[in-house]
Amino acid sequence: KQWYQRRVAITAGNAAQKIYNRLADAVEEGSLYRAKTDEMGPKVQYCLYNIQSMGIEKIQGGEGEEIFKELDHIIATKATKATHTVREIKWEGKCFTIADDEIKILMVQMEDNIQLAKECSSPEKRLELYEEILSSCRDITQLIKKSDKLDNGELTTDYFAYLRITNTVDRFLVMAQQVCDKLKGVVETRPGSKIARPEDLVRLYDIILQNYADLKDITSLDKDGEAYQLIDVNTLFYRTQRCFYIAECHLGQSNWLNAIVLYDKCNEHIAQSLAAAQAFKSSKQQAMCSELQLLSKQIYSQRCSAHASAFLQTQDTLEEETKEKSPTDKIKMLADSLEEFDLTRNANELPTIATLPPDFQTIPPKPTFFDISLNHIEFPNLDERVEKESSGLSSFTKWIWGR
Repeated sequence: KQWYQRRVAITAGNAAQKIYNRLADAVEEGSLYRAKTDEMGPKVQYCLYNIQSMGIEKIQGGEGEEIFKELDHIIATKATKATHTVREIKWEGKCFTIADDEIKILMVQMEDNIQLAKECSSPEKRLELYEEILSSCRDITQLIKKSDKLDNGELTTDYFAYLRITNTVDRFLVMAQQVCDKLKGVVETRPGSKIARPEDLVRLYDIILQNYADLKDITSLDKDGEAYQLIDVNTLFYRTQRCFYIAECHLGQSNWLNAIVLYDKCNEHIAQSLAAAQAFKSSKQQAMCSELQLLSKQIYSQRCSAHASAFLQTQDTLEEETKEKSPTDKIKMLADSLEEFDLTRNANELPTIATLPPDFQTIPPKPTFFDISLNHIEFPNLDERVEKESSGLSSFTKWIWGR
């Protein structure tokens, strides 16, 4: 069985080498195909060495002859066309051509991966495809900087920058959908994996908004074109999503008032997003409007929940304060607690306004020396009430005796 597997591997390897050699001869720049042939050579030789060590001297395989015939037919058909074929691209009302074979090959691979990513249902596989797409974009950008066959280098660079950013946004949207499914319970969190939190979605939407801001910096985009206007629509939409999940973060931390304010802000963003999206009739924008309407219902539900939780928290706080009050606080006069709020439960707990008559208060005495007003008081004349001294002998005797 091991010998048969190595025989199949050698046959497939030889066939692949022949195909790469023929493609290298058919195109103008076949260095990429020759590099693939050189890369496969050591692997084929290793399998051949292992088979020969088993006592088998020669391996023959006729598999793949039909493929070679079909390939020869395609090469012969292409040979009748012009040797210098170019790839024509139309974008934003402008047209440019690409003649470099390496760039054209990478473009074909990238377009195939983009199509596969749209059709793929597995998030993990889609993320792998987007990684390959972004890698192709980076390679193409490097080739554009080195190539001398481009007529309009700035337009070509902006086109691939646009593709790179849009596919980066799609990649982060797949990641955001994964986190959202985990939060809603659609997908179970694997043991040992990171638990999904609203903060993760806030971070992802921050990156998405930054990429849309970078799209506006592409100079070749038509400012009045539909693609540029869609950037504003998508920015409003994802800003709404980001605001909603920030509110969810505050809701999870029991910051009810902050959550209510952010939910109200979300409703404002939804109104702006709907007004902007309804100007376009594409299916993507219609789906966006439907999603915004569902989000508005969810916001209403979450806002009511936050409002009820805030009220219950206030009631619990008041109950705790009531329990902590001492007996002296309960009989405190209302005139002495004007700056305090006390929620009255029943008629038996009505506060007393003040005591009548009011209690006596001690007043510190004021020294007469400092009483300036005393100088302005006119005392009554009491001379009539003073006893008059008697004259004669009695007065003389009182003087002798010292009286």
